[in-house]
Amino acid sequence: MEGNNSGLEVAVAPQGRELLAALKEVEELFARAAEAGKEVSSMLEAATRVPELKENSSKIIHAITWHRSPSSVSSSYRSELGASSNSLSWTDKSETKSDIFEDYGVMKSGSHSQTLGRLYAWEKKLYEEVKAIDQIRQTYEKKCVQLRNQDARGSELRSAEKTRTTVRDLYTRIWVSLRAAESISDRIQKLRDEELQPQLVELLQGFTKSWKLMVDSHETQRQIMFEVNSFTCPAYGKFCNDAQRHATLKLEVELRNWRSCFVSYVNAQKAYMEALDGWLSKFILTDTIRYSRGISSISPDRAGAPALVVICHDWYTTLSKLPNKRVSFTMRNFLRSVRVLWLKQGEEQQQKRKVDSLSKELDKKLTAYKRAENRIIGTKLLEHKPDIDAKQRMEHLLEKKEMLNVLRKRIEMEKVKHQACMRDTHDVTLNGFKIGLASIFESLTEFSKDLVKLYEDLLAQANSKDSEKATAGKRPCVEGPYSHIAVDAS
Repeated sequence: MEGNNSGLEVAVAPQGRELLAALKEVEELFARAAEAGKEVSSMLEAATRVPELKENSSKIIHAITWHRSPSSVSSSYRSELGASSNSLSWTDKSETKSDIFEDYGVMKSGSHSQTLGRLYAWEKKLYEEVKAIDQIRQTYEKKCVQLRNQDARGSELRSAEKTRTTVRDLYTRIWVSLRAAESISDRIQKLRDEELQPQLVELLQGFTKSWKLMVDSHETQRQIMFEVNSFTCPAYGKFCNDAQRHATLKLEVELRNWRSCFVSYVNAQKAYMEALDGWLSKFILTDTIRYSRGISSISPDRAGAPALVVICHDWYTTLSKLPNKRVSFTMRNFLRSVRVLWLKQGEEQQQKRKVDSLSKELDKKLTAYKRAENRIIGTKLLEHKPDIDAKQRMEHLLEKKEMLNVLRKRIEMEKVKHQACMRDTHDVTLNGFKIGLASIFESLTEFSKDLVKLYEDLLAQANSKDSEKATAGKRPCVEGPYSHIAVDAS
């Protein structure tokens, strides 16, 4: 027998789970997943930095613009070009003197919010410099036309020489302002390469670690809900009260909030990467950027583009293709199941009230019947009533008894309906939670895996870029027509 049975395999069915016990395990896994996300939240300083971002940005701008811009300094203070070049040192001094720029936070590479604040401040200063250059250029061109007209008309020497001096002064101011703009541009690129890029790489590492734990948690949650096969609620068989229906509505509200938070999280990351991609694409000087400044996101030249430009572009484009809509769809389906549960609870509650109402009516009629029966018995004992009257009373009593029997049968039928409502509520609860949550966790698992793959690919790309030797020279991020300006004077 042993030899015959050695080749047999017995399929053992997986042990089922009870719904409430399974939900407690799911809740514990949610808590573990929430802990996994705290590291990234700390990196982004979500709990402490958000209320201060606007205030700190204003302080940073104030620190940068504390010193007067070279473009606003009169030419009388810069008789020589060398003296004017010394005034460019303000771009370094203003930053090193301010303690606002000290990095802090849990990131090894510094505070991400502070870096973004600096970049915003320098970008604003660069915009102001370029705007000032454009205003000076317009004045310069007008003076050049005026000088040419004076030379053509043969105006007196003193007037022409005065205009020529003004032209030279404007040219010097343009040149100095261009130097200042280039200095700001260098500062922006330095912040990009030395602070922003390491921070985003560190953020990618945090995302990878966090979402790997999400994958494990959601996979386990899906398996737990898949194994659910029973629901033994302590309140089963009891009256479905308003408190239980209120709890179901509260669950629906929390589910809507969960879905809204998930959609907001994905959209926020997309919007952030879209903004970064659009800003970083401006570091690449292409014909498209020169002639179509309205385009915010351009596919970078991977061979010559800075590493961060390519990484953020791939981050944004891949993130836009992730199947996050499937997660939202499964959450919406579960919301519908919870709404159906609420309606079923209402039907059960209404049916229970109907049974209770009929039972009270039966009790009243039964009491009235017993009183009538007692009166008839008392009449027979006294024997002072005619036989005809007693016979009518007996017939009336029999009619009441028949009505009581009909009412009892009706109550039994309504109780059967109530039991059916209870079974429906039970089945909707069991199947709704099992199928609904299992589908959500399955879609979240796939979404989490896609995110992990995205982050790992971006990290591999960042490491590959770091290992490559820089062969191309640094490209300027400021370009304009001012480098070809020539003084129209001898």
